[in-house]
Amino acid sequence: MRNARSWLAGVAVFALVATGCDSENPPDARKVADVTASRSAEMVRGVSASVRTMNGLPAVDSLEEALSVFSTGFEGVPLPALPSEETEEDGSSLPDFSNEAETNAQAARLEKYLRERVFTAEHVESTEGDSTVFLLKGENVCTDGSEAADTDCVKFVNQSELRVRATTLDDDGLELAFLIGSKKAQPVSLRFLPKVISLVVDLGGVKSAVQQLDAEAAAALPTVMVGQVELKVTKEGAQRWIVSGSILQALRLELAGEGGTVAISSARAAPLVELEADGVAKRARFLLDLNTTEVSLPYSGFAPALRGKNWTASLSGLSFTLEATENQKDFTVAHVGLGDAQSFLSLGTDKLFTLDLNSQSGRHFDLNLSRGDDGLPLVRVQPEVDLVARFFLAPLKADPEMEVPSAYEDATYRVRFTGGTGGPSLRPVRANATTGFKGGVQVVTGELSLTAGASSVAVPAGQCLVGRETSSGGGSLLDYLQAGSCQ
Repeated sequence: MRNARSWLAGVAVFALVATGCDSENPPDARKVADVTASRSAEMVRGVSASVRTMNGLPAVDSLEEALSVFSTGFEGVPLPALPSEETEEDGSSLPDFSNEAETNAQAARLEKYLRERVFTAEHVESTEGDSTVFLLKGENVCTDGSEAADTDCVKFVNQSELRVRATTLDDDGLELAFLIGSKKAQPVSLRFLPKVISLVVDLGGVKSAVQQLDAEAAAALPTVMVGQVELKVTKEGAQRWIVSGSILQALRLELAGEGGTVAISSARAAPLVELEADGVAKRARFLLDLNTTEVSLPYSGFAPALRGKNWTASLSGLSFTLEATENQKDFTVAHVGLGDAQSFLSLGTDKLFTLDLNSQSGRHFDLNLSRGDDGLPLVRVQPEVDLVARFFLAPLKADPEMEVPSAYEDATYRVRFTGGTGGPSLRPVRANATTGFKGGVQVVTGELSLTAGASSVAVPAGQCLVGRETSSGGGSLLDYLQAGSCQ
């Protein structure tokens, strides 16, 4: 994404969105070309300018630095460190969308190409009511005019019978539909409303198009392909743009294999992801809100008792929202969750693993990250974190090739962080070479408790979660942890 040219190539699909046409007449080629080209170029420049502004927000770098400092507090504690990616020399953690001059040059080339190579009178095939149909010619669209068209591209475009149907909409809008082949399969449609450009991909239409274009490739496609996804760009101001992706209609893919059917599904999520960049307010916001997603595949082992059963991994969801503003020091990651129900892994009707987050307190929490006077971050959650993981792996013992530790045949792990005024909070404590303290996590308010079967570790306010020199011999992670002094 750091390469503006590759990014613009991806955005170019949006360039086929037109606008402003009389509602009683089909749009003519010149009007489609003029408005499509100018507004597509405006989108490219606007989004690029906003993201460049967001890219330079000091708050984003401050957040990464705080997470990095926090992770060092876990030195000596056998827990995974928090992720921390290295930044480029300019300190930016987000993709570089190039400088303004390069972006403007790319936008100008895109605008010229659409006016002169795509939406031309030569490509108009017919008018149908409020629609104009363009039949694209490979000799024109496979080059920008500076060199000869690629012969393979020309052949593909012409054999594909690639059409674009432009239809006027209310509110000065227009919809473009790609029509593929003699059967006019419609895999993609683009819509322009006064402040919105959207691209919708229909998986069923994609399959139909591929079946017409390449029988060999179609044979490799999933037997079932249904659902719709959308990529949308919304203009909220001169330098304020929102880019979002959604699952408009539930997705389902089914692939036939030797051992059975592999199925992937994901429920409607609108939006699934959303990125807002405001160049004037110097603010950025990112949202993720995945709905129930499942993967199912057949058991491929040799245990007779397990043959014919399917593995199913079900994630109830995944969500959070993060906002950063210039000169911001405190950060809140809001609505952190794993969906509104239990997530699980099963084999047949046997649930082997279940995962619940805050099942008794709304299944979500907010996380606030701030800095104390010592420069170290302070993490506070509201209302609490209550994570329960249960293992029931005994059914897998029917397969002699699977080694199932006795501790996981039937085990429950729970991490609960609760209590305290304003919610529980903790902070990392650095190692102290003088005292020999190896670092840990101090509970500032509330209480942190970890349980695994009969084993438990409770860390009250003022104490630290630290690592043991040797395991207590119980066979779980908790045997390497204990509550202790922070010095």
